[in-house]
Amino acid sequence: MPERLEIEELMNAPRMRMFRRLGAHLRTRVRVLCTLFIFGFIIGYPLAGNALDWLINQSSLIPDDTTIIVLQPLELVLLRLQIAGYLGITLVVMALIWDAARLAGRSKMPDDMELPSLPKGALLRGLIALNISLGLAVLGLIYAWDILIPFLLEYLQDDAAAAGLETTWHLQAWIGFLLSLALGSALAFQVPLVVLISLRGELVEKAMLTHYRRHLWFTSIVVAAMLSPPDPLSLALIAAPMIVLFEAALLIDAIIPHRK
Repeated sequence: MPERLEIEELMNAPRMRMFRRLGAHLRTRVRVLCTLFIFGFIIGYPLAGNALDWLINQSSLIPDDTTIIVLQPLELVLLRLQIAGYLGITLVVMALIWDAARLAGRSKMPDDMELPSLPKGALLRGLIALNISLGLAVLGLIYAWDILIPFLLEYLQDDAAAAGLETTWHLQAWIGFLLSLALGSALAFQVPLVVLISLRGELVEKAMLTHYRRHLWFTSIVVAAMLSPPDPLSLALIAAPMIVLFEAALLIDAIIPHRK
């Protein structure tokens, strides 16, 4: 009986009520998020053709003595669909960051499930968060393109050559490998923004994040495993920046004072 009372007290806590209301708010945004995904998918499909032409002509992405082959006639179509889907996912993530930044700091809410009108400055906060998110995504892409991808491609090619194997890569697998690393890096670099929005928006307390630091590190590894290609080295090279950026966000939060 006491345990049941503790659970009920936890569920009725102000912060938990706030999460439930935010969840209800997100459910009202499902149509908007689906529309954004479809819009990104539609505009992404024709753009994917140009992206594929550019990738295929990048000699720096094809190590020496490596041959790229096509195994089925629909590979280019499937790759264009994959790129279009990634663009739709990117738009959905950006919309969620926009929403979170606008709603940040609203821990005091009415008892009903409706969110009150946005306070002054909410639009500005959303725009700032959106610009920071874009900047972090660009940094993630630069990290993937200049460091992560060249290192892994060279490593895999040398590993195959050391085993005496002729290196022949499947076009769909090769492009999918590049896209997974690029998207994974762009999303991994959003960690400091998400942490700061959560802290400044009073969604979580810093003491809780530091207390569960090891759990969050493990979560970063799990997320990196979902974002990266299925090899340990790629996982480590995506998980490591997420952990470093998480710690950097905590440091920034400690240095910059909270606004009253």
